Amino acid sequence: MQAKVNTLCLTKRKPKWLTLRFIKLTSTESVFYSPVNNLKGSSALIVIYENGLTSKTMQYIASQSIHPATVFLNQNEITKRHCKIRWFNQTSEIKRCGHGTLAAANFLISYLGYCPAAFISMSNERFIIQVKKQRAQLLLKSIEPKKSELAEAQLQHVFSLAIKAAYSTADKNGYTVVLFNEEFNKKLDKEFDKEVEKDDLKSLHVDFNALNKLHKNAVIALSIKNIDKKNAIAHFRYFAPQFGVNEDSATGSAVSVIAPLLFRLYGLNKAMLIQQSNNGALLNYEFNNAKVVIY
Repeated sequence: MQAKVNTLCLTKRKPKWLTLRFIKLTSTESVFYSPVNNLKGSSALIVIYENGLTSKTMQYIASQSIHPATVFLNQNEITKRHCKIRWFNQTSEIKRCGHGTLAAANFLISYLGYCPAAFISMSNERFIIQVKKQRAQLLLKSIEPKKSELAEAQLQHVFSLAIKAAYSTADKNGYTVVLFNEEFNKKLDKEFDKEVEKDDLKSLHVDFNALNKLHKNAVIALSIKNIDKKNAIAHFRYFAPQFGVNEDSATGSAVSVIAPLLFRLYGLNKAMLIQQSNNGALLNYEFNNAKVVIY
């Protein structure tokens, strides 16, 4: 699902931070929504600023925002080929943010008729943008997770459903994909319908205190609903209490880990991903040559 342009109409009573002389423009942008599937996706506050805005002030602005991510772009860089980008949630700076990057790209396409070919994070990761039909697509390098019995053991009692397997990318500041049994997706008699619903990821309960103490990675809960290559569907949820967010509503960066895992396990190079957060989100992707295009 492509991003939706939604320019912010400032209220009559402006927040105090809007009076800062460094702030040039603000807007909001929504991504990964699907009205047909009743999925609201996620939004980001886009802040265009001049030199002089400090990290402390960026964090303060984000703390006052109702949006899951606040994106900061320098006025002097948004018309260049490469542009630095920073993302914050209400409590901390975000290291990787796919939905915020797509939101920023689509806003700039709408506002300027142009967006940079790549956004550069504070860790110098390149978030490459492809533009098709005046809409942005995000290209990321894939991150290969490895099967981890340690992560599986750590997380087994964190979730209300039994874990089938766990795959991790790193011991700290990485991702862990927790795979849940997909067998419940098969057609069963009507008397088993309630059991099927119970096993859906929407019903998954998480002990966030335990997750925060036991594990250093953000955790992606994943279940595969259909492995047919023409109609592949997977459900997921994203938890990161270690980084200030118990659950994210729409997580583009997670696809860089999910895509190579689905390819390795099922030979899928594309699928429809439904994030079963409260708002819900629809993410489509294609995986080729260790790169993931998200749209």
